[in-house]
Amino acid sequence: MTTQEIPVPAPRETTAPDVPAPAGPQTPGAPTADPPTAAAPATTESAVPGAADAPGPAAPGPAAEVPGPGSATWDRLGQWRYLLVAHRTLVLQAAHPQIGAAVERFSVYNARPWRRFLRTVESLQTYVYGNATERQRELARLERLHRRMRGTDPHGRPFTASDTAARAWVHLTLFEAVVTLHELGGDALDPEEARRFYAEWCALGRLFGLAEGDQPATLEEFRAYFDHMVADVLEDNATVRDLLSGSIFRIPAPSGLPLPDAVWSPLRYVIVSAAVQATQATLPEVYRERLRLTTAPGAGLVVAGVHHAVRTVLSLVPKPWRYMPYASAAIRATGEVTQRPETTPEEFFTSILDQSGDGVVRWPDLLGMARELSTHLDLDEADEGEVHDAFEAWWRQLLAATGTPEDGSVSLAAYRTALAEDRYPGPPGADDGCGRVADVICRLIDRNGDGQVSPTEYARLLDHSPRRHEIVAALRGVDRDGDGTLYTEEFRAALTGFLTGREDLAAARYLLGRA
Repeated sequence: MTTQEIPVPAPRETTAPDVPAPAGPQTPGAPTADPPTAAAPATTESAVPGAADAPGPAAPGPAAEVPGPGSATWDRLGQWRYLLVAHRTLVLQAAHPQIGAAVERFSVYNARPWRRFLRTVESLQTYVYGNATERQRELARLERLHRRMRGTDPHGRPFTASDTAARAWVHLTLFEAVVTLHELGGDALDPEEARRFYAEWCALGRLFGLAEGDQPATLEEFRAYFDHMVADVLEDNATVRDLLSGSIFRIPAPSGLPLPDAVWSPLRYVIVSAAVQATQATLPEVYRERLRLTTAPGAGLVVAGVHHAVRTVLSLVPKPWRYMPYASAAIRATGEVTQRPETTPEEFFTSILDQSGDGVVRWPDLLGMARELSTHLDLDEADEGEVHDAFEAWWRQLLAATGTPEDGSVSLAAYRTALAEDRYPGPPGADDGCGRVADVICRLIDRNGDGQVSPTEYARLLDHSPRRHEIVAALRGVDRDGDGTLYTEEFRAALTGFLTGREDLAAARYLLGRA
C-alpha cells in the first residue's frame, strides 16, 4: 500500500510540541516570535523556511567557525554518495508540518524538477565549500525567495517561513542524512568523528542564524531530539505523499537526455520505484508505520548492498572524482587532493609551455593555449584577436631570448640557458611577451576596469566554461585576504609569477589547458 491510497490523517493538535531542550532560552520545538535572520540550508530550496522580514544573515559569533579544508564536513558532505539519501532527506523534511505546508503552497518543483534539484545541490554545496561572500550572497537569495512563504495549511493551522524549529529541523536532517549514508555503506562514523562532525554542523547552523539554543548541544542530545521529532512531530501530509507516490512518477527526462517518451516512461518507472522503495526501507520505523508503508521483502538488504557497492567503486577512483563538481573544485583549489611540487622553470616548460608533450615548444603550443583561454572566457572576435596577438608576442619573446629561428622550436636546453643568462623573461614589469599576456588576461577578467572582480563577476564571466567550477574555486585561492573579491593587482602578480615559471597558479593551469 502506498501513501497515495490512504486518507490524510487528522492533524496533530500542536505544530510546536515541547522538545527536550538543549541549553539556551529557545528549544528546537518552539517557534520564535521574532523572525530569525537567515535561512538554514535544505535539500530543497522551496522547502526551506527562510528568514522573513530580516535584513540579512546574522554575522557569525566567535564560536561559529566555518568548517573548512580538512574538516569532517568538507570530507563527508559533497560526495556523490549523498545523492543516495537525498530523496529520504526530502521526505523527512517535508514531513514537518510547517515545511510540508510551505512546499505544498509555494514550491515549483513539480514544474521544473531537474532545474530545482540541480540548483538545490549547488546551493547546499555553496554553504559548505563557498567563501564568506558566496555564502552571504546565497543566504540573501534564499531570504528573498522565501520572504512571502506564509499562510494557513489545509487544516487551518498557520505556517510561516520564519519558524525557527522548522529551520533547525531542515538543517539537522542534513547531518542525519550523512550519518545514515555511512551506516548504510558499512563505513559508519566512529563516535569521535561523529561528535566532531556534529559540532562543525552546529557551527554552520549558527552561521545561518540558528541561535545556541535552537540546536541540541551534543550528539547524544541530537539523537534524543531526532527520535522525539520522528515520534511526536512528523506528519503524513500531501507533500510527503506526493514525494512517495505522486508527481515523482511524472518527472520528465533530464535536459540533455533526449529520450523518446516510449523509452523514458518505463525507465523512469524503474528508477523512481527503486528510489521510493529505498526511501521507504530506510525511513525510521515509527514514521514508516505512521504512513502505513510496506516494503518489498529484502529491500533493506538490497539498499545496503547498493550503498556498499557505490562506496567500493568510489574508493577506487581518484579523490576528486568522488565529489560533486562544486565540492571537487573547492578541494582541488585548496590543494587537499594533491600538493604539486614547488614549481621550477623547467617544470613550467614541460607541463605548460610544451602543450603537446613532445619535448619542445612550437608556435602551435602557444596558439593552443590562446584558444583554450578564449573558450573558457567565451570571447568575441575582437577579444580573441587581442589574445592571439599577446600570445604571439610571447612566442617572439621566447624565440629572441633562446636564439631560436622563427620557424624553429624551442628546446628545454635553450630555455634553461636563457634563464641562466637572464635573457628570459627579461626585466620585471615588461609590457611585452608574457607580461603582455598577463595584462590581457587581467583586462578580460576585470571587465569594468575597477581593479577588482567579485565572485559574481568571475562566475558570470566563466559561465560557458567547461571547467567553470574548478576555475572559480581556483580563483578563490588567489584571494589572499579571504573577502571573496579578487583584486586585479594581486591576480596579476600571481599570474606573472606563473607565466615566468616562478610559482604555480591552479587557475592559470585550468585557463591554459594543462591542469
